[in-house]
Amino acid sequence: MKVAVTFPIPEAAKVLLDEMFECRVWESDVPIPQDTLASWLAEVQGVLTTLTCPLGEEVLTGAQNLKVISTVSVGVDHIDIDFAKRQGIALGHTPGVLTDSTADLAVGLMLAVGRRMAEGDALVRAGAWSDGWKPNLLLGTDLSGSTVGLIGMGPIGQAVAKRLKGFGCHVLAWNRTPREVAGVEFTDLETLLSNADIVSLHTALTDDTRGMISRERLGLMKDQAMLINTARGGIVDEVALVEALATGRLRAGLDVYAEEPLPLDSVFRSLPGCVLLPHVGSATERTRRAMFELALANLVAGMQDEPLPAAL
Repeated sequence: MKVAVTFPIPEAAKVLLDEMFECRVWESDVPIPQDTLASWLAEVQGVLTTLTCPLGEEVLTGAQNLKVISTVSVGVDHIDIDFAKRQGIALGHTPGVLTDSTADLAVGLMLAVGRRMAEGDALVRAGAWSDGWKPNLLLGTDLSGSTVGLIGMGPIGQAVAKRLKGFGCHVLAWNRTPREVAGVEFTDLETLLSNADIVSLHTALTDDTRGMISRERLGLMKDQAMLINTARGGIVDEVALVEALATGRLRAGLDVYAEEPLPLDSVFRSLPGCVLLPHVGSATERTRRAMFELALANLVAGMQDEPLPAAL
């Protein structure tokens, strides 16, 4: 049986896969071209992929022998799930294993933006900190005791809420389906946006959530409120967010963007009041190893016509 791997993988993983399957691996850090991907998929029974590789109807149409798609990610907005399921293709992803690392990063961004850590680092590195301690130098805002609104209360949202308890935060939450979480006050989206000092996004990107943080909803947020996004860039109207950041009305901590990697001419790069990260929510050695192991388990199970450990 044949497997296509759409991204470079460690040599040890390659050896492991070669012991079980005939593998074809895309070795470049540049994303695999769609025409190349389509030709590979026409010949394989399984594919191991990531969120940087779109698997839409066009490339899947010719994948007549494909049995399983295993993605090294929790999010699956890069896959045409409905079409794949109609084709009888098993789908696996990697939930759970990256919950803690992503929750840690979300809280880290709250602290970094509020306490202006990136600005302080730049000041010291530039040699511009020359007068010692000053009472008004880089005054920021506290996470402790603040009101934090969490949009999406799946495992990651709940893990963030758990961490915020230690900071004495008042946690508001909104979820697409009813849910109860101890110590969390659930409310409607507009009330959350209007009352939170910090709004943190933890919902999946779907047709329903695309652009849900619109210009109008950003307008509901308090002056100097903070938007944290470790979910997906497409959830936010980035044009409206740029305008709010440029005027200094809002602040932001962003790990994800509508277009990734962030273009070199992106206005975000020059805006005040924001911390920008390169989609590293799950980027710890322990988490990435666990993601890869789960993705491999999904792939092997699908190739053997067995239930996937983490099926969609």
